[in-house]
Amino acid sequence: MYQKLFDISRKITTQRNKYEYISSHFGLLNYRTITDSEVRMRSSELDIPQWVKSFIYTHHEVILIANIIRGKVKGMLLRSITDKAFMDYGFKKGSFYGLGSLDPGFKFGDPIMIVEGAIDCDVSKQFITRNCLAVLTSSISEARAKVLSCLTDRVLLFLDNDEAGRQGEITSKRRLESYGINVQIVPKVEKIKDLGDLLDKYRRGDLFVDTIINDIRSSVLLRGGKLV
Repeated sequence: MYQKLFDISRKITTQRNKYEYISSHFGLLNYRTITDSEVRMRSSELDIPQWVKSFIYTHHEVILIANIIRGKVKGMLLRSITDKAFMDYGFKKGSFYGLGSLDPGFKFGDPIMIVEGAIDCDVSKQFITRNCLAVLTSSISEARAKVLSCLTDRVLLFLDNDEAGRQGEITSKRRLESYGINVQIVPKVEKIKDLGDLLDKYRRGDLFVDTIINDIRSSVLLRGGKLV
C-alpha cells in the first residue's frame, strides 16, 4: 500500500524548502512529492487509509519521505509543503528511519548514531556518518531498544538540542544500557537545534557551517563512529 502511493508520486524538481533542497541537491531518491488532485484521480487504485488521503486533500501538496529497506517502501512520512504539518504513515513500534541506508560494511558492534528526525538522519548520512537512524520522537522506546540491541552494542545519542531532546537522552541512555548497550551522548552544538538546522545553514552559505560539521564529526569519531 505504501509502494503504490510512492510509485505514482513525482520526483522533486524545485527547492522551495529544505525537504526539496536535500532531495534535489543530494539526489535522494526516497523524497518525492504528490498533490491532492493526483491522489483524487488515482483514488480507486490506491489501497491507503482514508485518513492518509484526507491529510493530502487538506494540505494539497505534500512531500513523501519513504523508508526504503532492500528496495521496498516499508513506511513513509508525509510533510506539508506549506506548513509544518506532519504524518507518520506505517512506521511500526520498533522501526527506525534510515535502516536501509546504513554503511554497506556495517556489522554488529559498529556504533550507530541516533537522531530524532528523518531529515536529521539524511543530513548525517551526507556529512557525518551513514550509520545513523532516526527515532521520529524525542526518546527511544522499549521496542526500539530491543531492535537496536540486535544491531549493535554501541550507540551514540544526538537528539535535539532542546529540553525534550535532553530529557530523551537521559531516558534513552538508561533504557539502552538495560539491554547491555554502551551509550555515549554526543555533545550539543550551541548554534543548532538539530541537523535540520545545519542544512538550513548550508543552504544559506553560512560561514560557520564547515566548523559545525567538523566539530560534530570530531565528536563522533572520538566516540568510535565511522565517518562518511
